[in-house]
Amino acid sequence: MKKMTRFAICAALAALGTASASAFAQEQNAVRLGLANLTIHSRAPDLTSNGPAFLTPPASLTVDNAQTLFFGYVRRINEKLDVELAAGIPPAHKVYGTGGLAPYGMISRVKQAGPAVFLNYKFGTDQDKLRPFFGVGLNYTKFFDGRSTDSNNLAAGGPTKIRLTDSVGPALQAGLSYRFDQRWSVNGAIIVADVQSDMTATTGSIERKTHIDFRPIVYTVCIGYHF
Repeated sequence: MKKMTRFAICAALAALGTASASAFAQEQNAVRLGLANLTIHSRAPDLTSNGPAFLTPPASLTVDNAQTLFFGYVRRINEKLDVELAAGIPPAHKVYGTGGLAPYGMISRVKQAGPAVFLNYKFGTDQDKLRPFFGVGLNYTKFFDGRSTDSNNLAAGGPTKIRLTDSVGPALQAGLSYRFDQRWSVNGAIIVADVQSDMTATTGSIERKTHIDFRPIVYTVCIGYHF
C-alpha cells in the first residue's frame, strides 16, 4: 500500500509538472514594456554644398544618444520560434557640429521612429525558465521634426530647414528571457541595425548635404505579460 501511495504521489507530481510546462506552451502571445537606451556611433562625411565653397567650410556632424520607452508584441510560432514587433516612443536626438561647426555646439534636433520585426530563435525548451534567444529581422526608421537651432542658423547664414530620408535595413538582436510563471517574464536584449540617411539642410537657395551612418546599438530591459 505504501508503494502504491508513493507511486500515486510521484505520478501526480509528474502530471503537475507536465501540465505546468504545457501551460507555458499554450500562451501564444506576449506584450513587453520597458526602457530602451539608444547609443549612436554616427559617421558622416563633410557637408557638400551647391553654393560658394567659402560659405561651407569643412564641417560635419555627430548624433547624440537617446533614451525612450520600449514596447513590443511577441507571437509564438512553436517551442523554438516566435515573431516579435519591437518599437518605442519616438525619441529626439541632439545633433552636434564637428570641424568648422564645432564652436556652434548643438546645431539641430531630430526625432525618429524605428520599429523592427524579428524572427527569434529560442534556445532551450518550454520547461526552462531562463531562455537565451537570437533574432534576425528588418528595421524601418522614419526621421521627422528636424529643427535647426539658433546657433546653426547663425552658422548657416539664416533660417535653415532640416530633412532626412527614411531608412530600411537589416537588424539583429540577442537577449535573455526569464519566465517567473505562466503570465510574467523579464527580458533583456541588445539590438543592432543598419540605419543610414541622406540629410539636406536648406538655407534660402543653399543646400548643404551629407550621408549619415547612425550605427545604433540599442539596449532594452522590459517586463513581459503572456496571454
